[in-house]
Order: sequence, then structure tokens, then C-alpha cells
Amino acid sequence: MNKNELLNLLDNTDSKAIEQFCGSNDSHVVINSSFQSVEYDYSWIDKIEETLVYLDNIIRNPKRFIMQEEEVVPVEKAKKISQETIKHLAQHTDLIQDVDEDGTITPSKVLNVHKEESFDIYENRFIISLLNNLNYFFTLRKQVTASGSYAKKKKVMTYTGKTKLGNEEVNISLNMQTNFSEDLGGVSSSGESVEQRIAKIELVVGDFLKTPFVKELANAAPVKSPIRKTNTILKNPNFQKALELWEFIEQYDVKDKKETNDSKESVDEEKTKNRMDGAFFLDYVILNELDNNKTYKKDQINRYALKKLMEDFIANNRNHSMKEFKKILQEEFKLALEKEEKTDKEIIKRFKNLLKHYRKNKQDAFAYLR
Repeated sequence: MNKNELLNLLDNTDSKAIEQFCGSNDSHVVINSSFQSVEYDYSWIDKIEETLVYLDNIIRNPKRFIMQEEEVVPVEKAKKISQETIKHLAQHTDLIQDVDEDGTITPSKVLNVHKEESFDIYENRFIISLLNNLNYFFTLRKQVTASGSYAKKKKVMTYTGKTKLGNEEVNISLNMQTNFSEDLGGVSSSGESVEQRIAKIELVVGDFLKTPFVKELANAAPVKSPIRKTNTILKNPNFQKALELWEFIEQYDVKDKKETNDSKESVDEEKTKNRMDGAFFLDYVILNELDNNKTYKKDQINRYALKKLMEDFIANNRNHSMKEFKKILQEEFKLALEKEEKTDKEIIKRFKNLLKHYRKNKQDAFAYLR
């Protein structure tokens, strides 16, 4: 069929047979659609990520204080003589046992001073309590949001049709279902998904809890709100961020889930029903082409298919002129024809290769038998 023949079909369409098919068609179409979405607030991930570097600074360089223990012991048990020891002896001459002629002093007892570094200060205990709270909060949020944020849309269409052409009864029953899903979690500015960000936080927090700093204060008294605003907590940038995270966790609204559920049913909507009736006829045409005793001529079938395409095109493109429509039609017809010719050539090529391979195998087999 050339382009002129195709255009003539559009101008001269005898739709009597098609009208008979569609006119006696008793059809029904039902479309059910449902939509569900679940969205979680992930601001807690942003806040934790923002604070991790500051917590790392604190843990790498924790604050210490010198714990000093003083005890008066027999001189033979003294571990170290310090300036504090000499000052104490000068103030407590009763501890001097003997003084030699050359002025050498022999005490009976001296002050023993033991100094030891300790992390057990309020600021550090605040950080330990924060890490424990953070670990609990993070684990809980991870479990609650495990399903992730998503949107799902489901559509189910059921179409039934029944018509009669002379002695031929035609029935159709169609059930079509579509399922659409989308991840609403998104990605960060660095291109990481929510799952990747959560995994990274879990790794970092886990490493924090394994540090010597945390282990040393494992049995320290926990800190509870309200947090004492010491100079360090108020003025040190690292502790300022730690306090912000503490307050964020305490004030976090656990009702962070937004859920939407919607459903709709459409029964025998005119536009959809007419299109499905047309599709029913085209299905009948395809089935009928397998039979040489066709009820309708091929050009009538083609006319109906082209008519439906033209009606849909005009309904959605009213601004196009007949000239523009013919131009589009000619271009699409040319592309379709070229595609069909290319497909035919490929089929012939593959068949020839298969035949060539078969002949070679056959010749090899005969040569082997000889």
C-alpha cells in the first residue's frame, strides 16, 4: 500500500460493517485505581550527620583533669619526693627524725603525692550520655523507617464485550493490571541514598562506642536533663553542637510518618468504553485474519483502524490543519515502511545463515560416513 492509497482510505471509509459490530456490542468497562504513599521525616539523619564531626573532635581530644591524692607515709614507702613533699615537711617539723651535723635532714614520715589523669568530669560524662542516647535514638529510627518512603499506584481494568455478526457470536473478557512504585527517599547532595547514609552513621557511631574514652567512662554516672551550662558547653564549638543534638533528640516528634491512601472506581466512562470497544473490534480482526473465510474485506478493517487513529489524533490535536496531518502521516508511514523492510531483510539474512549452517553440517556428515 502506497501513501496515496492510505490517504484515500481516510477519505472513503465504508463503516457499515463496523457499525454493525459495535452497534450490537454489549460491553462494560470498570477501572479501579488505588494510590498509597508513605513519607518519613529524615531531618534526624541531617542533624546526626552534621554533628558527627564535632563529636569526633571531642572524642579524639577529650578533656582531662589531674586527680591528686595526698598521704603522709613512712619515708621508706614514699615513691617520689616532690616540691609539695618539701613544703609539707617544712610546715610539719615534728616529722623530722634527725638532723646531721652537715645539715642533712632525715624525716620519719613525708607527704606522698599521687597524681593521675582522669576523664571523669561533667562535660565528658555529658558526651558519654549523649552517645548512649544517640545510639538508642538512631536504632529506633532505623527500625521505624525500615520500609522507607515510597509511593505505589495500582490500576486494574476489567472489560467484557459480547456481539453477534450473522451466525458468529464474539465474546471478550479482559483483565489488565498495572503497578507503579517510586522511592521517595531521594538522595543527598553527595548522591547517597537514605540507606547508604544510615549505614554510614551506624558505622561511625559504632566506632565511637568502641573508643578507649567511652570504655573508660562506661560506669560513670549518667547525665540527665537539664544540662548544666558550663563554660565549656556554652563556649566550645564542639560542645555547642553536641548540646544542639541532645536537645534535638529530646524534642523530636516521633509522629514523623505521613501516609496517604486513596482509591477510585470508574464504571463505563464513555470515552474509555468507546476506545475499548474499538480495541475489541481490532482484536477480532487480528483473530479473524487467521481464517481465510473472513467476514469483512481487509480494506474495511484497515479503514476502521485508521478511522479510530484519526479520531484520537484530532481529539487531542485540534489546531493541526489537514495539510499538517497529511505530512505527519506520510512521515510516520515512511518510517514504518523502512522499519518493516529492515525487519524483512534481517529475517531473510538469519534464515540464509541457518540454511548455510545446515548444509555445511549435512556435507560434514556425508564426508564422515564415506
